[in-house]
Amino acid sequence: MGRISKFERTSANDIRYRGPLSYRHLTIMGWLCISCKVLDVLTSLGISLDPNQPDWFYALHNVTGVLGYFALPLFLLANFAIILDKKKTYKQQLMKYGGLSLAVVVIFVILKEHNLVGVYTAALGDRAQANKLITDALWESAVSGSLIFNLFIDLFLCTLFMFFLEYVPQNHFQGKKLRLFRAMALIPVLYEVGALAVRIRIALVDEKPPYLIYPFLTTKPFMSFILFIILALHIKLEGVRFEKNGKTEAEFEAYTQTNAHSLRFSIFTSIMIAVTSVLDFVIYTYSITLLSYLGAGIDLNAEFTAETEQKLYGMLPLAEKVVGAWKIGTHWPMLLLIPVVLLFSYTRRCKNNKIDTLIPAGGVLLALLVGIEGVHQGIVMNLPILVNKINEMAQSLMKYNEMAQSLMK
Repeated sequence: MGRISKFERTSANDIRYRGPLSYRHLTIMGWLCISCKVLDVLTSLGISLDPNQPDWFYALHNVTGVLGYFALPLFLLANFAIILDKKKTYKQQLMKYGGLSLAVVVIFVILKEHNLVGVYTAALGDRAQANKLITDALWESAVSGSLIFNLFIDLFLCTLFMFFLEYVPQNHFQGKKLRLFRAMALIPVLYEVGALAVRIRIALVDEKPPYLIYPFLTTKPFMSFILFIILALHIKLEGVRFEKNGKTEAEFEAYTQTNAHSLRFSIFTSIMIAVTSVLDFVIYTYSITLLSYLGAGIDLNAEFTAETEQKLYGMLPLAEKVVGAWKIGTHWPMLLLIPVVLLFSYTRRCKNNKIDTLIPAGGVLLALLVGIEGVHQGIVMNLPILVNKINEMAQSLMKYNEMAQSLMK
């Protein structure tokens, strides 16, 4: 029996292989990674308050940072599975990720305004000074990139992009107006670009933005965003190729439900992860080298001497900071997900769909418990440091009040 063309592949002649991992497995792993991300934010805040943390604290920060990174890729893959296998509608996905995005914003504001500022205000007796202390610590964490945390914004934007790219409106945008609907896919792209610009400004400009901006920023590395665009366009172009081969939209949808297409999607995704990771490394290396030369005022063709080496090393930290603000050089860990991708099949069904509604609730509860316990342990560990900082601010506040009273006299 000869090889069957993908244009002729149906459920009747489908392959038997189906990866053992389903969208539910990826979702559960993603929520576990979110709890790690919560710990990463808290440990980053602790380091910004006092860099003299014990070695195990830095080790915990590094481990949770790496594991927290994988939350968004895992959720994105699960989201692709749900969309491709028509497990849920776009409306359901947009409402879910939109609601979760707003929930993160609300929780962030409550923790900042009520818990953190409230505690410091009780100690300092001045809400403005307490707010400044917390805002400064948040900004320092944002500069390092660890406070860019609301990955549900990314999931909402990615789903919105797929919605404008794939969905066929039933009542509006008919005929030629459908092009206008497809063009709306630029809206989430422009949001991503704007968020990138804000992240760069936070890292490079010594100016603290309103803290409410942080939970609205996207978290994806630049090359991960490119990877998502490639995967989304790949699916769209596959449908176009089917139409050119005389197939109907229904036949293409039937093909996407096969194990063969699921495996092809996993292989294509793995290849694109490898390609974009290599590109990410090359662009990162080239960018920091170029910026170091430009910052040091050295011509790229100049002879490499001890003096030029010293100047370049002096500019290297700034160049790394600039490139890091672009989120370049942070995509390569995706290589570690390739085995997971190859074991993943979006056509694998899960029994008892009610579990899918319980997983987000359990994930939120776990992340909340981790956050509460992390804040508690952080306060206990750093209590002497916090007391010293509060005393310093209290003393400076008293001096300021004394000066103001003397001037009034």
